[in-house]
Amino acid sequence: MKVRHVLIATAALAVGPAIAQDTAPQASGDCATLQAQVDQAATTASSEQMSTVQAAIDEGKKLCAEGRAEEGAAKLQEAISVISPTSQPTMPSQSTEQPPTEQPPTEQPPQ
Repeated sequence: MKVRHVLIATAALAVGPAIAQDTAPQASGDCATLQAQVDQAATTASSEQMSTVQAAIDEGKKLCAEGRAEEGAAKLQEAISVISPTSQPTMPSQSTEQPPTEQPPTEQPPQ
């Protein structure tokens, strides 16, 4: 009976740190992913857009570095929504839709 308790306790001690490690990197992984997205979006953003969101980017990176990943991720996401090319409204004249092409009439076999 005591051997069983020792085995259970040993397993708990071995697995506990692994479980704790799985949850922590995920939060910082979100920060890292969002920081990479911010950096990518910044390459195509205008200087006006960047000056608008630079404080949010700095704050988001600072919060992530302090371990406040949820708050930092929210700030970074806010910045991405402003500077991301997909967040910009498209002009009607820039439509990517092609006009329908006319098909030549098909000949019907005589009946």
